Amino acid sequence: MMKSKELSDQNSCFNKAASTEIIFVLLARDKAAPVAIRSWCNERIRIGKNQPNDTQIFEALECASRMERLNQFL
Repeated sequence: MMKSKELSDQNSCFNKAASTEIIFVLLARDKAAPVAIRSWCNERIRIGKNQPNDTQIFEALECASRMERLNQFL
């Protein structure tokens, strides 16, 4: 998700985080980010927190693909 959209969306993961909760941000320019996102998706499915066709998984995988496309030009 674009930074501006993440900040303005009341239901975003970022805005749902508790003020004392630790968060970790992956930037699109980080060539390791798509692999990390796909690993996260696989682990969420493995532990039963998500199903492969869940919107959250779909959006994460789309994000990884978009990051890869952007990284082709960096």
